[in-house]
Amino acid sequence: MKTLRKGRLFPRQLFRQFGNEGDLFGSDGRIGSFLHRFPFVIASVLAIVGVLCDSWWYESLQSSALRWGTVGVTAAILPSVHRHFFGIKSSATRDPAHYMVWASAAVLFVCVFGCWHAVCEQSYRRASILELVDQTSQPIIVRGTLDRAVTLRRNPLSFGPRRVSVSPWQSQLTVAIDRRRVQGDFLPIDGLVLVYVDGDLSDLRPGDALEIYGWLHSIDGPTNPGEPDLRPSYRRRGIHGRIETKSAGAVTVIKESGRPVRSLIASIATQGRRSLLRHTDDQTGALAVALVIGQREFVDPKTRDALLATGTAHLLSVSGMHLAILVLVATWGVSALGLQPTSRFLVIVAISALYVAVTGGRPPVMRAAILIAVLLLSTCFRRTSQPLNTLAVAAVTLIVINPMNVFAVGVHLSFLAVITLMLAGRPIAPGSMQRELELQRETGFESLIETSTGPWIRNTKTLLRFFGQMAWLSACVTGISLPLVWQQFHLVSVVSVFTNVAVWAGLMIALPMGVLTVILDPIHYWLGAVPGTMCHWALRYMWTVIDWTQRVPGGHFWLPSPSTASVICFYLVMVVSLLWRTRRAVWFRCGWVLVWTASTFLMVTRPGPLPPDTLEATFVDVGHGTSVIVRTDDGKVWLYDCGRMGNSQGTSRDIDTALWSLGVTHLDGIFLSHADADHYNALPAILDRFGVDVLITPPGMLDQDEDALAEIRLAIAVHSTNVREIAAGGLSDVIDNPAMSVLHPPLGGVPGSDNANSLVLRIDHFGSAFLLPGDLEPPGTESLVSAPRPPAGGVLMAPHHGSLTMNADAVLAWARPRETIVSGSRRAARVEVEAMLSATGSGVHVTARDGAVRVRLDELGRIQVRTWREEPW
Repeated sequence: MKTLRKGRLFPRQLFRQFGNEGDLFGSDGRIGSFLHRFPFVIASVLAIVGVLCDSWWYESLQSSALRWGTVGVTAAILPSVHRHFFGIKSSATRDPAHYMVWASAAVLFVCVFGCWHAVCEQSYRRASILELVDQTSQPIIVRGTLDRAVTLRRNPLSFGPRRVSVSPWQSQLTVAIDRRRVQGDFLPIDGLVLVYVDGDLSDLRPGDALEIYGWLHSIDGPTNPGEPDLRPSYRRRGIHGRIETKSAGAVTVIKESGRPVRSLIASIATQGRRSLLRHTDDQTGALAVALVIGQREFVDPKTRDALLATGTAHLLSVSGMHLAILVLVATWGVSALGLQPTSRFLVIVAISALYVAVTGGRPPVMRAAILIAVLLLSTCFRRTSQPLNTLAVAAVTLIVINPMNVFAVGVHLSFLAVITLMLAGRPIAPGSMQRELELQRETGFESLIETSTGPWIRNTKTLLRFFGQMAWLSACVTGISLPLVWQQFHLVSVVSVFTNVAVWAGLMIALPMGVLTVILDPIHYWLGAVPGTMCHWALRYMWTVIDWTQRVPGGHFWLPSPSTASVICFYLVMVVSLLWRTRRAVWFRCGWVLVWTASTFLMVTRPGPLPPDTLEATFVDVGHGTSVIVRTDDGKVWLYDCGRMGNSQGTSRDIDTALWSLGVTHLDGIFLSHADADHYNALPAILDRFGVDVLITPPGMLDQDEDALAEIRLAIAVHSTNVREIAAGGLSDVIDNPAMSVLHPPLGGVPGSDNANSLVLRIDHFGSAFLLPGDLEPPGTESLVSAPRPPAGGVLMAPHHGSLTMNADAVLAWARPRETIVSGSRRAARVEVEAMLSATGSGVHVTARDGAVRVRLDELGRIQVRTWREEPW
């Protein structure tokens, strides 16, 4: 049947592709054939629909059960009712009731998974600890059982200049609590909490009974525009809250574990980590631990950003690719031993199951394990395995294990990559038998020609074909996953196609050698030395490639993320294009990726709207620190300070997302107020992600002999950033905006600390003044208040994060603001701080309490204050 005419698919012809119009579900129909060959594909789609529907309307288990019960009963009786009133036609397959049976079965399947989601949701919400975490943070003593293996990571504070005073490690414990101490008695309570402990507690085992002293906190939602909401991620893991402790002494073992299997698996993972670290260095050790045993928490943020920028972040997350490589090596081994198919199946499945358990049972690994098990099982029974149907079996299994996997981006990317590889590695449009015979003859003729050439030429051609196929598959996966990666990580990586091909050889060596190290090193150090060294050098090669490609100009771009609607549109067009089964469809898909990327880039980089003649300042909630995004009425964007306390690793999270939410990719300038790290330590990451015209500092700030400033000077040199030192009255030489001026410090500075010489920025706007004084303190305070006073009724950022001891009341009396903004931690939200700052009649807004604060001044001098945690934003 000819269904194409001049490259276009007509509606009636498209419909006929699926078989006889009156017999879609019959044995001759395409849909009937599809159901017979790929039943689990349909089942997985219906399961996803059930979970999505219940998540949208879930209120309680009773309400969901009533809804799904009503829908299910209606669907079950509808075919019988139809046949009772209308009878049965002579051709059963053409009978509408026949279609109703199929539809009824589909609806019932949806109902089953909708109910399953409701049951799981009810199980999570009925935990009694939720009554406590919904309140403010509070001290707590609890008892419970360690639910999973301890997660160990580098202590974020150990990277800073004060690292000698803290433990280099931080442990994360997932504890199922069952008792809470109340007035000397332990009362029943239930729930799952994450416990953060400074120190190495990796010797604890799942099943250990623990007593924990600490502070109970809720899982916080986003407090800044554009900030991702991590609560759904914790919900998928079943986490209800978190407990922070001061030291390892706050965790006591009451009774050792009675779970021998889980304890053994945890011991293997712990010993494996130590073995890998013994044979690697600081850089490759973290990569080895993440690659081999899935403990990606060891990787520092800078390395993680490099992997993201080069499209190799999948190396951090143990996935199906890792398991496939391991199974491939294991298959070679068991084949060399001459084992029978059944024995081979049992050995490989056992290896896969152990690897899944040791690496934490993450969904991508479980998906790969199911695929491999079904493939081997079909081989044992000499049955044909449909890869797409097998993948759907894995999808249904993961939904049964945890319905929230439907919403996991990592699961989406995992399945998307596998489906893409399945489709990209096979012909798009199967031709006729004659065409297939012609293709075979051409292939045979080419093989005959190659046999007449020399071995070097043959091997070179084979190698080029192999890497060409690898590059094609890498490009396909990169293009298909681009919208999701862009939306979730604000990144478009062009160089990832090359990088993934280049590191492939290293991965094929590093992973099996790392596994051998984990197995042999506990027996004796020298047994693990050879595979450990090979793993180290393979990872060293991989990191060299990654580090080089991340520095390629134009190799990657940090951008505002596309909307969910545009991402859905991209994938809908891709799915529909699969119906176009010609080779032109390949060009269409490639063109669609380029068109969608270009159009989305233009949309997301368009600056957010700002009313005419309006000055806007957004105070980002960074904890104890400062970062203020200023947008002036001339269309320029400035940043005043960019840092926070405890940010020893120099991440710029929250600041990035707040800027991207405004469509900002370029900054006209950054003001650094003074040389306290909580005001500048995010600058290197900001320079990596945004173009910056000029960096403005008070005189001598960057010349100070501080370890933290060394990274700032290096980042400035790498990005060739223009730096200008400005004292009071000198801003007009740098910025062509008379409304902006620097009030402090004077040219020679004042005696005292860096705080006393903080750069004070003033922005005038239609008779109102906007003041940013940094961490100003005496004697700098006296110098500032001796200058002419600004007009009353403006906006002031509280000096020194609202400190009660730094003479802030003098600045308040001098400025007489209508609104005062405090950028600080929870301490800044105390009642006495608000009382001091409101003494002159000013409104007080604290980022730690209110989230991000946005202030707008219009041409009439009116001040509009919006906070992130209150609607509307």
